[in-house]
Amino acid sequence: MRPQQPRKSSRNQWIIVACAVVAVVLIAVGVVVLVTGGGKSKPEAKQTPNAPGTLYTPSPTPSPDDAKGPNDTGVEVGNGIWFTPAKGWLKSPDKSISGQNWILQQFSARGLIDGYYWVRQTELYDAKGFAEHLADIESASYQGVKISKTVACTPANPKIKSCYALSYTGTYVTKSKAKIAMRGFVTAYQDQFDRVTATDAALEARVYNRRVNELMYMNNSVVKSF
Repeated sequence: MRPQQPRKSSRNQWIIVACAVVAVVLIAVGVVVLVTGGGKSKPEAKQTPNAPGTLYTPSPTPSPDDAKGPNDTGVEVGNGIWFTPAKGWLKSPDKSISGQNWILQQFSARGLIDGYYWVRQTELYDAKGFAEHLADIESASYQGVKISKTVACTPANPKIKSCYALSYTGTYVTKSKAKIAMRGFVTAYQDQFDRVTATDAALEARVYNRRVNELMYMNNSVVKSF
């Protein structure tokens, strides 16, 4: 007896099923190749967005804050620096002098002074250079000058980048040939922007010990103002 031939419709169904199976296998193989990078081609770099807050943001370039602060009292010098004149000190009438120049008049002799306190600023020198420059200028008008070694100082204000000081003695000769023994000092303060503020102070030797605290008081007011 001859076996019965399958019907044509059943054969077509089997062909469709077989094709579907092959298609699934090919798709599966394609996914594996795509994920694992099959073959010699390199996988593309995975692109993901940066997480919020992880990007590096450089700090802004610092700039001077010269606005008036709680320690800025008395007289403004410039670049946000102030100083407070001690009691009894007067502003010099000489308007040709740069910066702030204050004088201590003699109590018993009108028109004569016992000392001066001068605050000047520059960006042409560093603190050490400006201190030595001012000492040279002041001592040029004295006789028998003795200038101490320039020393580094450490003010309490952290905004002061560097500080240098020196002292000097000498004899000032007046127009009438009178000789006056003087004692003085220069202190230069440099901020983080390389701006230098220097105090140049001197008193007659006969009153120096009695009134030097007034010079120190004014110097401290400058330090606090940075």
